[in-house]
Amino acid sequence: MNKEEKDKFFNGLMTKAYDKVYTFVSKGCRDKEFVEDVVQETFYEAYRKADILMEHPNQMGWLYNTAKNKRMKLWEKKKDFYLMDEEHGDNDVADENERGYEEVELAETIKSSISETEYEMLRDYYLNGYSSVEVADKYGLDRGGIRMRMTRIKKKLKEDIVVGWFIFLVCVWRFL
Repeated sequence: MNKEEKDKFFNGLMTKAYDKVYTFVSKGCRDKEFVEDVVQETFYEAYRKADILMEHPNQMGWLYNTAKNKRMKLWEKKKDFYLMDEEHGDNDVADENERGYEEVELAETIKSSISETEYEMLRDYYLNGYSSVEVADKYGLDRGGIRMRMTRIKKKLKEDIVVGWFIFLVCVWRFL
């Protein structure tokens, strides 16, 4: 395979799979930088082995397994780093960074499951304290149907998160 074919295949793979792999890796992890490192390492490995991956019968499965393995390896390195920090008393910085990513990770998880408008509606209703009438007026929706719409959005989020966790557990279970 020449470089042009490899790059074309890899670009298509990235377009198709990047968000899925990112969501898979981010399940249960609050550290956005760590997730990005794992995803980057996963796609670096995919680029290095593009000729094998191109012929692979289950490319997404290969990416998920590679991401799982990269996550475990990077997690071990991260744990070793934090253990060294604990010895030096710098652990508070790591804890604060971890807490700071909680809200960002939650927002990213939600955004990956629903549209931008639905996300903004949820924020206005639950975080900004808008009434259902105010949300309906702001987005030009029927005032009587806004509560049902919110219920459907929440149901959609629950289903996506449960399916994501199920996939993660199946992958972990295979490894045990």
